[in-house]
Amino acid sequence: MLNVEKIQLKYGNIPVIHDVTFRVEKGEIVALVGGNGNGKSSILRGVAGLLTPSLGTVSFEGRDITKTQAFDIVSLGISLVPEGRRLFPSLSVYKNLRLGAYLTDDGKEIEKRMDYVYSIFPTLKERKDQRASTLSGGEQQMVAIGRGLMSQPKLLLLDEPSWGIAPKLVDKIFEVIREIRNNGVTILLVEQDVQEALEACDRAYVIQTGRVVMEGTGRDVLNSELIQKAFLGL
Repeated sequence: MLNVEKIQLKYGNIPVIHDVTFRVEKGEIVALVGGNGNGKSSILRGVAGLLTPSLGTVSFEGRDITKTQAFDIVSLGISLVPEGRRLFPSLSVYKNLRLGAYLTDDGKEIEKRMDYVYSIFPTLKERKDQRASTLSGGEQQMVAIGRGLMSQPKLLLLDEPSWGIAPKLVDKIFEVIREIRNNGVTILLVEQDVQEALEACDRAYVIQTGRVVMEGTGRDVLNSELIQKAFLGL
């Protein structure tokens, strides 16, 4: 579904991603893991069209999207749930979710998608009239993921879904991520909680200093000496 081939990404003249190659097959959860500041989020921004690779290519369903604008990438079926959630704090839960469906004016279709989001996150239906700023961190993350789903993506990009969430809710978020995949949405996940990510994913790529240093199944990477020592303290 997604093929990233030898991309380089820069902020200004400073390269942050060097010659990174990876793939995501339809129906998979693929994780990009590694320490903070190693470029994982920049890779997602490159896929989503928020950063344009200076070298290399990004292909989605066989189509070159390397130079495609972010708003056009959403219409192709890719949706980014950004790090930090980026909600509109003064708007209600319902209105934040509604903004995710800006590509369609079909009221019945919008309500159908809203019902799907509420089926995954029943709490949001109870809170639909509340301002986003009044929600807990976990509830805000639910809104952010729900908003991403409102565009009915084929590929969902999740950037640090456990960020700022109470530990007891992290397991719930990852249960929902698996459920979303089981409902037919492919997922590319960036996550600092290495153990949670590797237990949830089918395949993983370890990113260090802007490069892929290891790849394999989630279980193989989790059991690797690199991960055991560097991230799990074993």
